[in-house]
Amino acid sequence: MIVTLTMNPSVDRTVALDELTLGATNRVREARVNGSGKGINVSLALKKLGISSTAAGILAGREGQFVEDTVRSAGITPYFTWLKQGATRVNTKVFESKHNRTTEINEPGPQVGAEDEAALWRDLKAVVPGADYLICAGSLPPGVEPGFYRRLTSWCRERGVKVCLDASGKALMEGVRAQPFMIKPNEDEVEQLLGWRPAGKEQMLTAVQRLAGLGPEIVIVSLGGEGAVFYRRGEDVLWARAQAEPLASTAGCGDALVAGVISSLLAGRTWEELVCWSVAVATATAEIFGTEFPTVHHVQRALERVIIEKLNSVR
Repeated sequence: MIVTLTMNPSVDRTVALDELTLGATNRVREARVNGSGKGINVSLALKKLGISSTAAGILAGREGQFVEDTVRSAGITPYFTWLKQGATRVNTKVFESKHNRTTEINEPGPQVGAEDEAALWRDLKAVVPGADYLICAGSLPPGVEPGFYRRLTSWCRERGVKVCLDASGKALMEGVRAQPFMIKPNEDEVEQLLGWRPAGKEQMLTAVQRLAGLGPEIVIVSLGGEGAVFYRRGEDVLWARAQAEPLASTAGCGDALVAGVISSLLAGRTWEELVCWSVAVATATAEIFGTEFPTVHHVQRALERVIIEKLNSVR
């Protein structure tokens, strides 16, 4: 069983225009609203790949109901903890087709009190012990201490549940102390963890090896349009990338990458097959406007464009 945890879900409103002009009126060409959040996105992407999961996390208000309705209608099992007050946040994403770039405007999320967090722990203790993987993804809402992922990861390790952590800032730095099974930092998060930013293949190889020294079995450094670098204990370090044809939105690509990895682990794919498949899932996601995810057929088309480079021999 797969459980995803989204501590700070959102309603994502994605708008597309040619170019954003600050201080002026901008005309939107297309708009889309999705129930979202990083862990929820992983569940949605997994479902498109034929894999069921349970989505846990914190919801509040009418916006939260929209998110739960999205999850339920997709065929994902909802197991959310509801706040008595507040509202799930709304995030705005502006995609500029002229520059192939997305600007995100993210709200902080509802305040979580001690009673709310205690209720969340009760719900997690009911659903997580039966899971093979727990994907902890995204930011922590106001009121939740940075050590939350660390405490949860330690609790899961004692019960044989493999935690995949995709977070940032203090939540990530605290979380890695509990040695999750997998981490997926981007370049900014690598700098947060190591104190320096890798540049070039040799430094990237050094970076993933040092990240592996923190304890995770799998390390994936996501590099946006440049693909991702993959490390697994006992395997080659691989850098894979593929060109989106065309690029429609970058929303959810990192979450799709995680879904690609989890689906590959469940399918028993080889390491190189896992790398190719995961990058293809992320690339196909970039070809869809809004926070939407690709079918298996779409991923297979993107698979033909994946290029892999081995970094072990870098000098």
